[in-house]
Amino acid sequence: MFGWDAWLGVLRRPLDALFGAEQRVFLPFLASSALIAAVVWARHVRGRRSLSSYLFPRAVWLHASSLLDVRVIVVRGLFALVLFVPAFLSTIAVAVAVARALRHGLGMPVLHPSLGLIVGLFTLAAFVADDLSRYLVHRLLHRVPALWELHKVHHSAEVLTPLTLYRVHPLEGFVMALRGAITLGVVTGVFMWLFPGRVRGYHVLGVDVVGFAFALLGANLRHSQVWLSYGPWVERLFISPAQHQIHHSVDQRHYDKNFGSALAVWDWAFGSLYVTRRHEKLTFGLGEQKNHRDTVVSVVLDPLAAALRGRAPGRPSAPPEALRPAGGATTDR
Repeated sequence: MFGWDAWLGVLRRPLDALFGAEQRVFLPFLASSALIAAVVWARHVRGRRSLSSYLFPRAVWLHASSLLDVRVIVVRGLFALVLFVPAFLSTIAVAVAVARALRHGLGMPVLHPSLGLIVGLFTLAAFVADDLSRYLVHRLLHRVPALWELHKVHHSAEVLTPLTLYRVHPLEGFVMALRGAITLGVVTGVFMWLFPGRVRGYHVLGVDVVGFAFALLGANLRHSQVWLSYGPWVERLFISPAQHQIHHSVDQRHYDKNFGSALAVWDWAFGSLYVTRRHEKLTFGLGEQKNHRDTVVSVVLDPLAAALRGRAPGRPSAPPEALRPAGGATTDR
């Protein structure tokens, strides 16, 4: 069904991610995050720990949870090859359908703004729509019982590294890919209808400029042991690495907080925002709520079985000690 090139591509995928600007772990993005982390170390930790032990603590990077992250990446690549139909997830197909429907229902608008304005508006609209859709789907992943069983794979991580971003059940990955295709397709279709033949965005190395800037400015620290807060005022606009670490915390007061990806305004508007005012010691994981063992077979099959049974509601408000994982790691300065 698939040639050797396709299967080799799956095996090569983790390495290819280091050299593709569309991936969060693109080497320049990792380097910029390391540089920002080094500044945090110089301001708060220097003299107590070496820089190398701060950036690459063995307890985090060699933790069983971290090693599972790597294995999950390969498994997701296999599922992407077998299950994901490119045409079904095509942003262009969605965009063409939306543009045609608008032309048929509303006719052709007569608008002649400058190309620079169109490019700027499209870049901003695509970024905002994508970020809002990520927020809404993320909330559903926590609220809908079947989806929460799948999302537990991500939240079961007991330590956080940049690779934890890819610790996602294959079906959740499919849902998020579908979300992205529909969201960008709808926005593109609207702009294709409004400004035929003039739709494009600002890109750097093939990636939209806003997403590129987000990744370059330390997005990899969201999944890390490095506590980086933007302060309570900025954190009402943008999600800091510390805020996303709060989202992973087992502490009951952190439940259902900071669902946002880049913008904090959605959490602010919908009452799920948690701003940081001081450094907090955090423990990650799910403890007794964990629905899989630390094998790739279990990661794929057990959450799926739990989702089909509809066993549990979204994350309950249990006492934090009941969720404290054995061997879980904490953020540390």
